[in-house]
Amino acid sequence: MSLKVKIRNSITFRITGWLFLVMTVLMILTFAVFRLVSGSILQKTIRGYLLSSVNENTNKIAFYQDREQADDNDLNDVYIRYKDGWLEIDDDFLDEINDVQSALYTSDGTMLYGKNPIARLMEKEAFTASRVYRYMAGGGDRYFVYDRKLNGTAMEDLWIRGVVPLWSEERQIEDIFRTSIFFVPVLLLAGIAGTYVTVRQSLMPVKRIEQTASEISRGTDLARRIEIGEVDAELCDLAEAFNGMLDRLERSFEAEQRFTSDASHELRTPMTVILTQTELALEKERQPEEYRRALSVILRQGRRMHALIASMLDYTRIEMRPENYPLTDIDLSELADSTARDMALIRTQNITVTAQIQPGVRIRGNQLLLERALQNLIDNAYKYGKEEGHILVRLESKGCNKGSDKDSDKERNWGSDRKNDKDKNQGVILSVTDDGIGIPPEDQSRIFERFYRADSSRSSRNVFGAGLGLSMVRKIMEIHGGTVSVESLPRQGSTFYLVFPAESCLHKQI
Repeated sequence: MSLKVKIRNSITFRITGWLFLVMTVLMILTFAVFRLVSGSILQKTIRGYLLSSVNENTNKIAFYQDREQADDNDLNDVYIRYKDGWLEIDDDFLDEINDVQSALYTSDGTMLYGKNPIARLMEKEAFTASRVYRYMAGGGDRYFVYDRKLNGTAMEDLWIRGVVPLWSEERQIEDIFRTSIFFVPVLLLAGIAGTYVTVRQSLMPVKRIEQTASEISRGTDLARRIEIGEVDAELCDLAEAFNGMLDRLERSFEAEQRFTSDASHELRTPMTVILTQTELALEKERQPEEYRRALSVILRQGRRMHALIASMLDYTRIEMRPENYPLTDIDLSELADSTARDMALIRTQNITVTAQIQPGVRIRGNQLLLERALQNLIDNAYKYGKEEGHILVRLESKGCNKGSDKDSDKERNWGSDRKNDKDKNQGVILSVTDDGIGIPPEDQSRIFERFYRADSSRSSRNVFGAGLGLSMVRKIMEIHGGTVSVESLPRQGSTFYLVFPAESCLHKQI
């Protein structure tokens, strides 16, 4: 990508450009509004000056019958012969205050005294009492005009006309605009520079994210994370989301490595056995019975490999994609009862499976995963059970709705004798008890580890497993927020407990 395209596509450049456009439009609108408002205010002010000046000048005119009556007044005043007497006009009548000029007229439009810059233009303009109006002169000059009729003896036919030009208002506004326009480019440049620096600094975490992602993509260090520090909330969320993605990628990568390592390790033995048996069988001509023995070994090892691969794939799916197993409202009583009845059909070594299920126990869980967990525990009890032994599946709740068991007294008493003193204050307890060979104390802390298999001599039969069944049960209980534990005595049997927290119960008892 060329430098020109990069600059054009830069977020900093685009934000700065948009802000420049917005600031320019806002300034234009501001000046337009200012021009409108200031013009209105100034016109109102000028009208006030005009009214005030004309009203004051009405008090500066007096009428006297005899000239001698006015001799005691100011000698600088102006005297005009009017009708059968004299008009005395104060000497400051001609003073221009705020550009207002006043003139004294008779009713027929004859100017007796004063100043009016547009007197000739307004010769035929009739007087309008007590109203300020706008007058447009030649050349586009505008004026405010105010006429006021005088009151008093012999002055009923006299008018004072005040005139003020509006160019003074326009001049003031233009002066303000000239001053403001000088600062507009400075303000725009300062705003753009400040925006550019602020946006650039604000987007620095994005640059660090990009650099970290590039470094990770060039190498294999998935343990690296983006340093969040003190950044804006939006960018902090972005960095945390990116770190969360890296966490998941790292877990996926590690799971893949573990899967590859574990698979190669676990498959090495059966593959070696299969290759050895095949080579021996093909080494020379042998009797049919010898071929059958070799094929039996190969079949057994093939089944072992099939079970191992299936278990590893199932475990990996559960470990890496727990969101694919949503928790819903399920009837755990029905699930436990139906699973126990299905598993009872196996009847290996004449082992009997019975159930002691409290009805109506409902929790938030995943039907498929919990069936798998219970099947693994019952299958484990089959593997390490004794001839004509018993397996008891028991479900009880503490803190949820209670029901009554419908099992035989013998089954209830036998289940109660088997570690029924385990302290569980609240929640749901699903347990599987067998009376098999038990688990040595040194193995009990490790049986939930992946690929851990205790000494095969403890089994009464020649069984094999992938070593993932109990580990999968633990992972399933973690997804449900519960725990799995075991209590066992050698040569007496084992009890596995699946404990669900009270928070997962539905319809808790009051």
